Amino acid sequence: MCNEEILKHMEEDMTFRGLTAGTIHSYIMRVKRYMKFHEGKEIEKLTEDDIRDFLKYLTKDTNNARRAINTYNSAIRFMYGTTLNKVLNLKRIPLFKIQKNKPEVFTKDELKRFFEACDDGFYYSLLYKAMFMTVYGGGLRLSELCNLKVSDIDSENMRILVREGKGNKYRYTLLSQKNLEILREYFKAYRPNHPEGYLFVSPMTNAKYGSSGPEIAFRRIKKKAGITRKVTVHRITT
Repeated sequence: MCNEEILKHMEEDMTFRGLTAGTIHSYIMRVKRYMKFHEGKEIEKLTEDDIRDFLKYLTKDTNNARRAINTYNSAIRFMYGTTLNKVLNLKRIPLFKIQKNKPEVFTKDELKRFFEACDDGFYYSLLYKAMFMTVYGGGLRLSELCNLKVSDIDSENMRILVREGKGNKYRYTLLSQKNLEILREYFKAYRPNHPEGYLFVSPMTNAKYGSSGPEIAFRRIKKKAGITRKVTVHRITT
């Protein structure tokens, strides 16, 4: 197969396996770069040594982060192992070990100050307080928060259905009484009426929120609360 055919079949293979659009795009872009590095060679006939040469180039010549190089490695492994059905000696092209640092999290005092800052005359303060209390109470990622629908709030069983989370799986998380009360207060004040039923929508445009708006609001509220440590939205509770 020529390179274009390989890329086409690879994209189909990833789609059949339910990989996200972002992952598919990322893998295709990285394999294209691998192909360009070995321009003029038949990709199907390349060996582990050729893959190692490319990975060494990424490590030494372009100073890529280890996570980025691992993504290149995974994309190449997928192409050979799945699309081209070629057995590789993976011991010769190992993934980098990534050291996980202990994340910074809010202390109880910081959490109290953060939500007090939400109440302190902040623009759309009730909206963002409802958002971040749901993140805190349910341990949600921003993408999961933005994908919540009104129907996902199960007040009868005091739980929240989390859809399209990591790995495109569904799960339930707890809904506290305090969280339910703030969500009801938010709903009564803003009356979200998105055609697809999303819970958190822009009061100005009625458009579903993406992650950038809450991220910006989080930083502003954190600054207003006098919290200087590098805690992100994802690290409120984890």
